[in-house]
Amino acid sequence: MLDTTQKANILRRTGVDVPSPPQAAEGIALAAWTATIERLFVGYAAARAAKSLRDAEEVRQLDRLRRMAVTPSKGQRTEWIAQ
Repeated sequence: MLDTTQKANILRRTGVDVPSPPQAAEGIALAAWTATIERLFVGYAAARAAKSLRDAEEVRQLDRLRRMAVTPSKGQRTEWIAQ
């Protein structure tokens, strides 16, 4: 499991504007910073999951289209009709 500092580092590396941790390692400021990082990380993780789902769906659709282009369906005419 990632700790809050690791999550903050991941967010920084991906270009998310992350607030600096408070100077004191305890208290309300630390709790607020931790909550902010957690909220940002949940959003980041959800966005990545959504992108992965979109990418997988795109691959599935492209594969289906390729198969349809190569293999005619039952009863489909295979020759081209000149118009």
